[in-house]
Amino acid sequence: MGLRRSVVGGLIASMLAVMAIFTAPAVGQASASTPAAYPVTPYTLKYGESVLTGSITWYNRSVYISGSVKARSTGKQARFRGESAYCYSPLETRTASVNTTRPFGFSLNCDYPGGYTYVYVALWDVNGNFLLGTTCTRQGC
Repeated sequence: MGLRRSVVGGLIASMLAVMAIFTAPAVGQASASTPAAYPVTPYTLKYGESVLTGSITWYNRSVYISGSVKARSTGKQARFRGESAYCYSPLETRTASVNTTRPFGFSLNCDYPGGYTYVYVALWDVNGNFLLGTTCTRQGC
């Protein structure tokens, strides 16, 4: 009976070891889906007292852009466009009339693994004059 107990004990130990191997990747996968897995790039463009500020959250097949545009001397327009080797988003605009601040939040979708490589962020006045702009990536603007 001693041999039988050692065989059964060995089988149980082997099964527990195998189960530990299969559960370890699941824990790693769960942590990969936490918000820290999605980079966030802040941006700020100031023109006089007018300000375009916010952040871009980078996902595998999209970006989420949030923030606000504050207009002072004339109305201001925030413009955004996502780009990669496989995707080119339509131009997204958000306008604030003079002496107002307009908050916003929207997504740009790129149905290709890796999503967008760049997001162009620009501040224009409502008369169609370019004021400031920057290019943002997962590493910053």
